[in-house]
Amino acid sequence: MKIKFKISCLVMALALSVWCNAQTKGDINYPLIGTVQSRSSNEIVASNWAIGGETMDRDYSDYNEWKQYLGPLGAKKIRLQAGWAKCEPRKGEYNFQWLDEIIDDVIAQGIEPWLQTSYGNPIYEGGGDIYLSGGFPTSPEALKAWDNWVTALVRRYRGRVKIWEIWNESDLNAKNTPEAYTKLFIRTAEIIRNGIPDATIYALSLAGPGNVEYVKSFLETLKEKDKLNLVDEITLHGYSFRPEDVYDRYFRMNQMVQSYSDKIKLNQGELGAPSENQPMYALNSYDWTEISQSKWLLRKLLGDLGHDFHSLYFTIIDLNYIRRYRRENNEVIELEEPIRTVNTKGLIKAKKDNSVDYLKPSYGAYQNITSIFDHSLVRIPNYPYSSSTDLSLSVYGYALKNFDYQVVTIWENGDTPNNELDKTNIDFEFNKGNFEDPVYIDMLNGKIYDIPDADWDKNGTQFNFRNIPVYDSPILIAEKSVIRIEEINK
Repeated sequence: MKIKFKISCLVMALALSVWCNAQTKGDINYPLIGTVQSRSSNEIVASNWAIGGETMDRDYSDYNEWKQYLGPLGAKKIRLQAGWAKCEPRKGEYNFQWLDEIIDDVIAQGIEPWLQTSYGNPIYEGGGDIYLSGGFPTSPEALKAWDNWVTALVRRYRGRVKIWEIWNESDLNAKNTPEAYTKLFIRTAEIIRNGIPDATIYALSLAGPGNVEYVKSFLETLKEKDKLNLVDEITLHGYSFRPEDVYDRYFRMNQMVQSYSDKIKLNQGELGAPSENQPMYALNSYDWTEISQSKWLLRKLLGDLGHDFHSLYFTIIDLNYIRRYRRENNEVIELEEPIRTVNTKGLIKAKKDNSVDYLKPSYGAYQNITSIFDHSLVRIPNYPYSSSTDLSLSVYGYALKNFDYQVVTIWENGDTPNNELDKTNIDFEFNKGNFEDPVYIDMLNGKIYDIPDADWDKNGTQFNFRNIPVYDSPILIAEKSVIRIEEINK
């Protein structure tokens, strides 16, 4: 059963009421047969999907408050930040209990931990900062302490953590040059690889996927030192209001990476959208709503799948950022009043104390993806289709392994997702289709409808679908037997 939205205050109850009432504008005139039945992570063998669990190293989020909602979400990986400063609050004294509890619990819920070594530690002179875009450790003492911490992490989590990512968005700080990052990467990756020979190592976690020269410099140095084998994947971010805008930059980056090694994969390592207009952080100063956030999520994740990139949504819960320090003349100074801001990209609405307020519609949208798109569906390259519209569309086809029944994803991609639910009826022709009993699915709310016989026909592998309601959020034309359906009450 899908977890229902939990509302803990009148304002949010009214907001959800508006959302539910707004859905009537986009109602489908097909027979409703049910909704997508969600699956927990333990019920899914493998998939493309990861979820962000970042910033707990700085207490912007509290795992104990939202862990009950993690497994039911259906993700197969979770990205965590190990947090040097939280692990080593006093020189040479480690506290891993907070991280032990998280890693053991996510594994028990059927999710693979993806552990990032970040950020600096101000207890050491030249130890770097604990915040996004902070500096690397630079002094001999701090670098030795970094090595010791990474070594302790590797020894502790050998057998529990296989995916390791080195630093986060170093390209946001001009002082974190490619040369500096490469030095930090090599020393860190060698510690990881020596301790865990079969570790999967992610590099760069790059904020700007257009920063080709940054990555090229990194790879060139690794090549010169014969250390390209230290990299398994390069992770890219690249926030864009229109989700599809990032792919040209990904392709250019991938072309360059492949010129150095065809063994290094390129994947999406962090992207998300706010659920309200916020003045700070990525994709700020836009009138986002919980509806447009859900559309953005669906388009981004299914767009990544359609381009064969692994995909992470940032993040599972809203983050309550607290900055307690500032740097002045290379000194860390404690602020009299902490600076507090909220990043609303979460699938879960958080209260100011990091507890759960309610599940946003995007939580259910993410569940709809994880329930349907697992390892059993294989993308059909260049899926052939034609349509009756001049609108810009994203259309991708998938086939069920061994049976070849199909699922086709469709959405309008011309602009940033909006708050509207009205749809345009479009005709489609699939020249190499394979459906026995096709259904229509609105991925935004998970509703599943029978497509009336009058609206489709077939001639061999040619399928014609008429008057298919399409909008700026993904819908599916899918073989019914492929979908797990929670039937409506009769």
